[in-house]
Amino acid sequence: MTIPRDEKLRITQNVHAKWSEIYDERDDAEANDAYYKMLEEAMAEAEKLFKDRPANS
Repeated sequence: MTIPRDEKLRITQNVHAKWSEIYDERDDAEANDAYYKMLEEAMAEAEKLFKDRPANS
């Protein structure tokens, strides 16, 4: 099963909040790379949690 839409939104919001604490809305390559790395890691963790769940749970 894929990650539910509401869970993806929650993860994205949490990652953005953590990223903002560290990078304070910087707009450069290092900050952007860090954001996407944090997001990828969080989504990978969520995939592990949702991979064995039935589609309607």
